[in-house]
Amino acid sequence: MEPTRTLIIDKAARIIMNSGLEALTIPNLEKEVGVGKNQLNNHLTKDDDILLVLLVCFETELNSIVQEITNKGIVPETELQLLFKRLYALFLLKPYYLSIIFDKNLAERDDAIKISIQRIINIAETYLSTIIEAGKTAHTFKTKVSTKLLVNKILSRFRIFMKDEQLVHEMILELKNLKNQNNEEGN
Repeated sequence: MEPTRTLIIDKAARIIMNSGLEALTIPNLEKEVGVGKNQLNNHLTKDDDILLVLLVCFETELNSIVQEITNKGIVPETELQLLFKRLYALFLLKPYYLSIIFDKNLAERDDAIKISIQRIINIAETYLSTIIEAGKTAHTFKTKVSTKLLVNKILSRFRIFMKDEQLVHEMILELKNLKNQNNEEGN
């Protein structure tokens, strides 16, 4: 039976959540999915392909959030608040996205991953710029600071905030691993 894309994504997320991003390899994913060696070759040829699938999912979800909020026709201040509430909720629901985004080796990854990350950044910057410009035009955001600088500051601070969330997740994962090791040693 051919594994579905959804199953591959769910199992890849489980690997990241239980063992960390470094454990996300094709052999580990094959084992988690329950298929034999080289049975994921139709979907994935290298480990970075798994990350790319997850990044494309994140990009799709980000686009959906932007579209949903944009279609509400709300004031810029509320739109900005709603955007970050939705992003925060998404990262709480799927913290493996943070593990990928904050991967220390992201700069050395496959070019397709770098391109995907750049598309995600462009979506965020473009949408924030649109909100800020609308707020300036409506005199909701009364500032002479350039939109570009505001976007950079907002994204930078949100990134720091989410990095803290990701560190908490990593500590929890490490504590679970220590508990499992202690349980195994006790048996």
